[in-house]
Amino acid sequence: MLYYDYMNTSTASKTDAYIPGVCNINHAEIAYRKKAGYLGIAIFVVILAVMLTLGINRYARLALFVPAFLAAIGFLQARNRFCVGYGAAGQQNASEGSAKASVVADKAAVSKDKQRAQQMNLQAAGIAAATAIVCVLIPSF
Repeated sequence: MLYYDYMNTSTASKTDAYIPGVCNINHAEIAYRKKAGYLGIAIFVVILAVMLTLGINRYARLALFVPAFLAAIGFLQARNRFCVGYGAAGQQNASEGSAKASVVADKAAVSKDKQRAQQMNLQAAGIAAATAIVCVLIPSF
Protein backbone atom coordinates (compact mmCIF):
# COMPACT_ATOMS: atom_id res chain seq x y z
CA MET A 1 0.00 0.00 0.00
CA LEU A 2 2.81 2.43 0.75
CA TYR A 3 4.30 1.78 -2.67
CA TYR A 4 0.98 2.59 -4.32
CA ASP A 5 0.62 5.84 -2.35
CA TYR A 6 4.18 6.78 -3.22
CA MET A 7 3.46 6.19 -6.91
CA ASN A 8 0.31 8.34 -6.81
CA THR A 9 2.21 11.20 -5.17
CA SER A 10 5.04 11.12 -7.68
CA THR A 11 2.65 10.86 -10.62
CA ALA A 12 0.57 13.79 -9.38
CA SER A 13 3.62 16.02 -9.07
CA LYS A 14 4.46 15.42 -12.73
CA THR A 15 1.27 17.21 -13.79
CA ASP A 16 2.67 20.45 -12.37
CA ALA A 17 5.19 20.80 -15.17
CA TYR A 18 5.22 20.77 -18.94
CA ILE A 19 6.94 17.69 -20.36
CA PRO A 20 7.20 17.69 -24.18
CA GLY A 21 5.19 14.89 -25.75
CA VAL A 22 3.99 13.72 -22.33
CA CYS A 23 2.13 16.37 -20.33
CA ASN A 24 0.93 19.76 -21.51
CA ILE A 25 -2.19 20.52 -19.41
CA ASN A 26 -2.96 21.21 -15.74
CA HIS A 27 -5.68 19.75 -13.51
CA ALA A 28 -8.32 22.30 -14.57
CA GLU A 29 -7.67 21.49 -18.23
CA ILE A 30 -7.88 17.76 -17.45
CA ALA A 31 -11.29 18.25 -15.81
CA TYR A 32 -12.49 20.16 -18.88
CA ARG A 33 -11.48 17.27 -21.15
CA LYS A 34 -13.31 14.77 -18.94
CA LYS A 35 -16.45 16.88 -19.28
CA ALA A 36 -16.02 16.83 -23.07
CA GLY A 37 -15.71 13.05 -22.93
CA TYR A 38 -18.93 12.73 -20.93
CA LEU A 39 -20.69 15.12 -23.30
CA GLY A 40 -19.59 12.94 -26.23
CA ILE A 41 -21.02 9.86 -24.53
CA ALA A 42 -24.32 11.60 -23.81
CA ILE A 43 -24.69 12.80 -27.41
CA PHE A 44 -23.74 9.34 -28.67
CA VAL A 45 -26.34 7.57 -26.52
CA VAL A 46 -29.13 9.99 -27.42
CA ILE A 47 -28.46 9.79 -31.15
CA LEU A 48 -28.14 6.00 -31.07
CA ALA A 49 -31.41 5.67 -29.14
CA VAL A 50 -33.21 7.91 -31.63
CA MET A 51 -31.76 6.02 -34.60
CA LEU A 52 -32.74 2.64 -33.16
CA THR A 53 -36.23 3.80 -32.16
CA LEU A 54 -36.99 5.39 -35.54
CA GLY A 55 -35.51 2.47 -37.46
CA ILE A 56 -33.13 4.70 -39.39
CA ASN A 57 -30.94 2.91 -41.94
CA ARG A 58 -28.25 1.04 -40.06
CA TYR A 59 -25.46 2.48 -42.22
CA ALA A 60 -26.49 5.98 -41.14
CA ARG A 61 -25.21 4.93 -37.71
CA LEU A 62 -21.70 5.44 -39.06
CA ALA A 63 -22.39 9.11 -38.26
CA LEU A 64 -21.99 8.08 -34.62
CA PHE A 65 -18.28 8.25 -35.35
CA VAL A 66 -18.38 11.98 -34.54
CA PRO A 67 -19.73 11.84 -30.95
CA ALA A 68 -17.72 8.66 -30.33
CA PHE A 69 -14.59 10.52 -31.41
CA LEU A 70 -15.48 13.44 -29.12
CA ALA A 71 -15.85 11.06 -26.18
CA ALA A 72 -12.69 9.11 -26.99
CA ILE A 73 -10.47 12.14 -27.52
CA GLY A 74 -11.79 13.82 -24.38
CA PHE A 75 -11.03 10.84 -22.19
CA LEU A 76 -7.68 10.13 -23.87
CA GLN A 77 -6.58 13.72 -23.29
CA ALA A 78 -7.65 13.57 -19.64
CA ARG A 79 -5.94 10.24 -19.03
CA ASN A 80 -2.74 11.24 -20.81
CA ARG A 81 -2.68 14.82 -19.42
CA PHE A 82 -2.12 16.00 -22.96
CA CYS A 83 -4.23 18.32 -25.13
CA VAL A 84 -4.02 17.46 -28.82
CA GLY A 85 -5.05 20.99 -29.81
CA TYR A 86 -2.29 22.55 -27.76
CA GLY A 87 0.16 19.95 -28.99
CA ALA A 88 -0.66 20.59 -32.63
CA ALA A 89 -0.50 24.36 -32.12
CA GLY A 90 2.81 24.33 -30.24
CA GLN A 91 1.27 25.48 -26.97
CA GLN A 92 1.01 24.21 -23.40
CA ASN A 93 -0.86 25.01 -20.19
CA ALA A 94 0.63 22.65 -17.61
CA SER A 95 1.25 25.19 -14.85
CA GLU A 96 -1.28 24.82 -12.05
CA GLY A 97 -3.47 27.89 -11.67
CA SER A 98 -2.76 29.09 -15.17
CA ALA A 99 -5.84 29.84 -17.24
CA LYS A 100 -4.06 30.64 -20.49
CA ALA A 101 -1.90 28.53 -22.78
CA SER A 102 1.59 29.68 -23.61
CA VAL A 103 3.70 29.13 -26.71
CA VAL A 104 6.36 26.43 -26.65
CA ALA A 105 9.55 27.96 -28.02
CA ASP A 106 11.73 24.84 -28.29
CA LYS A 107 11.36 23.32 -31.78
CA ALA A 108 12.27 19.81 -30.57
CA ALA A 109 9.56 20.03 -27.90
CA VAL A 110 7.00 21.24 -30.45
CA SER A 111 7.92 18.31 -32.69
CA LYS A 112 7.37 15.84 -29.84
CA ASP A 113 4.04 17.47 -29.01
CA LYS A 114 2.84 17.34 -32.62
CA GLN A 115 3.80 13.69 -32.88
CA ARG A 116 1.94 12.88 -29.66
CA ALA A 117 -1.14 14.84 -30.82
CA GLN A 118 -1.21 12.92 -34.09
CA GLN A 119 -0.83 9.62 -32.25
CA MET A 120 -3.71 10.42 -29.89
CA ASN A 121 -5.95 11.55 -32.76
CA LEU A 122 -5.33 8.22 -34.49
CA GLN A 123 -6.14 6.33 -31.29
CA ALA A 124 -9.41 8.24 -30.86
CA ALA A 125 -10.29 7.69 -34.53
CA GLY A 126 -9.72 3.96 -34.14
CA ILE A 127 -11.90 3.79 -31.05
CA ALA A 128 -14.63 5.86 -32.72
CA ALA A 129 -14.54 3.80 -35.93
CA ALA A 130 -14.79 0.52 -34.03
CA THR A 131 -17.67 1.88 -31.96
CA ALA A 132 -19.57 3.13 -35.02
CA ILE A 133 -19.09 -0.20 -36.81
CA VAL A 134 -20.43 -2.10 -33.81
CA CYS A 135 -23.47 0.20 -33.84
CA VAL A 136 -24.12 -0.67 -37.49
CA LEU A 137 -24.42 -4.31 -36.41
CA ILE A 138 -27.11 -3.61 -33.79
CA PRO A 139 -30.56 -4.54 -35.14
CA SER A 140 -33.30 -1.88 -35.12
CA PHE A 141 -36.34 -2.25 -32.88
